[in-house]
Amino acid sequence: MSGFMMRRFFRTLITFAVLVGPSLLAQSAFGGLQLLNGYSAKQASAVDALAWTIQGKNGLRINFEAGPSEGSWADPEEQSHYAWYREQTIRGLKVRFALVKAGFRTQWETADGRRLPPGNILLVTYLLGGEKSSHTANFSAKIANQDEFADALLMVTTFNPSKGKF
Repeated sequence: MSGFMMRRFFRTLITFAVLVGPSLLAQSAFGGLQLLNGYSAKQASAVDALAWTIQGKNGLRINFEAGPSEGSWADPEEQSHYAWYREQTIRGLKVRFALVKAGFRTQWETADGRRLPPGNILLVTYLLGGEKSSHTANFSAKIANQDEFADALLMVTTFNPSKGKF
């Protein structure tokens, strides 16, 4: 998919998720997050953060961690590792989006990798404490195709930190 088409697709998904998506989604999880049909969330373990895993029947897994020392997983200083990077304001919070380049191995690769080649990892960071704060909510997902990309964006953009203790 060309860069122009990817940006257009991304912009359309964000607009849809923020304006329409929540009314079409099946269930609510942590932080008001709305899960699509076929997905479930379970609390995971983390040393100093709140952690959850969202799992879909198709294999897509979205990891989530939030806390005062998590830092930004979608890091503007790492843009050379990304196929694209974008910042957006959602519900008054700055949110960073990045997609790790296809073939590029990073720390965000999952242990099993879903038998997919390196890269194509969606990273989303909500800046909860402002631009300079390390208090963040982070999502990562190994993406196999456009359907998984759409599902991940539709769910993570419904996250609302005012509906939880983050």
